[in-house]
Parts: sequence; structure tokens; C-alpha cells
Amino acid sequence: MSIISHVSGGFAPGGNPRVSFEVFPARSTMQSDGMAELARVMRKYDPVFASVTYGAGGTSHQASFGTVGQLLGVDGLDVVGHLTCAGQSRAQTDAVIERYAAQGVKGILALRGDMPGISGPYQPHPDGYENGADLATAVINRGSLDTYVAAYPEVHPASGSGHACIANLKTKLATGAKAAITQFFFDNRDYFHFMEQVRAAGIYQPVVPGILLIHDFAKVASFAGKCKARIPDHLHAAFDGLAPHSTRHKALACELAAQQIMQLGAQGVDHVHIYSMNRPDLVDQTCGLAGIAQITEMAGAM
Repeated sequence: MSIISHVSGGFAPGGNPRVSFEVFPARSTMQSDGMAELARVMRKYDPVFASVTYGAGGTSHQASFGTVGQLLGVDGLDVVGHLTCAGQSRAQTDAVIERYAAQGVKGILALRGDMPGISGPYQPHPDGYENGADLATAVINRGSLDTYVAAYPEVHPASGSGHACIANLKTKLATGAKAAITQFFFDNRDYFHFMEQVRAAGIYQPVVPGILLIHDFAKVASFAGKCKARIPDHLHAAFDGLAPHSTRHKALACELAAQQIMQLGAQGVDHVHIYSMNRPDLVDQTCGLAGIAQITEMAGAM
């Protein structure tokens, strides 16, 4: 029996959404070579864009620029650069915005970010942007770049409440940002419940759901705990005893991500953001199972 029907009781097939992808920067020649294969696979599925992460406090910004440049070299692939303002002055952050623009990115995902190695309440840089909304405003005021912000279906750990989280999202999108992209989640009901609250708050911009490819369940579970992202009991049971590099682990990860994408599409979602974990094999298999249209298929239909 398919894992999809076994876990969830089945789903109604519907429209297939378009996809965007998130990658983290290559920090070695080997990782750069792997990025070329990942770019080839992502391009096959005609993504809305590919986004490149940016380390807290700017810790990986040089690697980010390198990966952005590598992806921009792929014909027809639009790139969005992530940007955090934590631990940086306005001048430093503005310099990154200008460098991204000079490279030719399509847009920027504006994030507050967290200071590495520092616990306790967040403190903005004394000469820096205060938060994600402040940073988004700066990107928008510069002009020419699409601007995205983050959303948290299960409440950001620093927000304290769902109401505060929704209010913060409303403030960020009121800057004129094009859309929000959500933290990953594993139960689509969490996303749809969140969207009911979002629309009730008078927020009408797109909120793109984020889907994480489970490359290593133990590592994902640990990270999800820090992010306050809930992992349903059936996932713990399904991955129990599976080695992360086993064929069964990979198949399960791809089927579950494909299930989420197809269920979202069946409910009218037209764009999902896939956290690729820099795994072209997982991207290819998941998108294939989910029925995401390929460029060759679309070209043949024209």
C-alpha cells in the first residue's frame, strides 16, 4: 500500500502548484559541484525562483554570494537572496542589498535573523534595522527587487502568541512585500488553520507554504524542536528505525512531501516553496511524485 494512503487515509487529486526552492550556500568545491546538479534538477521543474540562505549575523554571506552567482549562471533560473539584519549596521546591510542587485537577483527575502551564540531577548544592532519589517521597507524603498518576508504557521518562538505572530506578519506585508513564505510544517491542517487567521486579520497577500524534504529524520526532528515546528506522531512512527541514507527513508521522505504538495494543490494552493536540503535526488523524486510540470512537458504542449 502507498505510504500516502496509509498515513493520511488518501486525498483528492487536484491542480499541481508551481514550486520554488530554497538552497543553502556551497562552502567547498565538492558542494559547488553538487550545486550544479541541484540547479539542473530545479530548472527542470520551471521554478518561480530559487532562493539562497544567508547566515545569522552574515556568517555565510561570501558563500551566499558565490552560490547566487552560480545559480544566476543557469539560463532561465530566477534567484532570490536571503538577507538578515541581525548584528549588522544599516550601512553593512545596505551594501549587501546593493551587491545582490548588482549580481542580478530577482528579489530578496528580508529576515530579522538571530545573533549566533547569543541567548535571551533579541536586541537590534544600535545602528541597524530593527526587524524584518524595517528591513523589508528598506529593500522596497530601494526599488527594482521583489521583496518577500517570513511567516510562521505554528508561531515564531519569539512571538509569544499566535495573535502577536499574525500582527507581526501583517506589519511586514503592509510594507508592500510581494508575499510571505512560511516556515516548514508537516500537517497541512496547521497551514490552513493559520490561513484562516491570516485572512480574518485582513491580510490578503499570498502566503506561500514551505515544505521540508526530510533528508535525515533525527536531524529534522531536533531542528524542528528548536523552531517549535510540530512533528505529528505518525511521522515519528513511520521513520522509526530507518537509517537516514536507506532507500526506505528516502522513499518515505519523498512520498510524504509529495503528499503535502498534492493536498495543498487540491485545496487551491498554486505555489509551494520546497526546502531542498541541497538534495537533487529528493527534489527530483518528490516533484515527480507530486506531478509538478516539467519544462519539456510544457514545451511539448505549446
